[in-house]
Amino acid sequence: MWPSVITFDCYGALVRWPETLRACFATFLPDGADVAAFHRDFNERQSELRREPYRPYTVMLRRGLLDTLAAWGLPAAADAPERFVQALRAIPPYPDVLSALKQLAARYRLAIISNTEDGLIAETVRGLETPIAVITAEHARAYKPDHRLFFHAFERLGVEASDVLHVGAGYPTDMIPAFELGLARIWINRRGERAEPSRPPTAELQDLSGLGALVDRIASAERQGRR
Repeated sequence: MWPSVITFDCYGALVRWPETLRACFATFLPDGADVAAFHRDFNERQSELRREPYRPYTVMLRRGLLDTLAAWGLPAAADAPERFVQALRAIPPYPDVLSALKQLAARYRLAIISNTEDGLIAETVRGLETPIAVITAEHARAYKPDHRLFFHAFERLGVEASDVLHVGAGYPTDMIPAFELGLARIWINRRGERAEPSRPPTAELQDLSGLGALVDRIASAERQGRR
């Protein structure tokens, strides 16, 4: 049966990661500050940190917050980094997610591949209310888009790349490496972004509400092609 497993990007695809980040950032910024611009700068700093030698994700979150505040010329309270991390321990799912995951779990094996730590994501995963394996950067000691995290996940799950259908919201972190690895891939494009024509997703959805039917269509075509 194909796929042997459906893997997911958690933050942004399944749970309200960007919304939660911005709500946190607003508590550190002065009234009237451009929270979206701060978020973009934070993301850029996180991308830089991911290219450096591995360090735990909670360390990177704290460092990214402090560095971005410093770049904006803003002071940081002594407890700001820890308050930031604590606010990210239980991120709620999008309203379309629980029913979609339960529908898929009845027929397919599910897993998360995430740039995080086991302890940080545990409460968020419990909120998904669906049996799902979790593979994090903590064990691979590498962050997406590094292929090592995907290879580590495939080894843990006992599958080959050709057995996997990957579902993600992050284009640079998920769709591009999935393309490079030859994975079937569905882009959950919640914010109306543009795909790269040279590295397109297999399919695209605005949210997970139509995911079950789309997976069945892709799976049927894949099985036909393997006959």
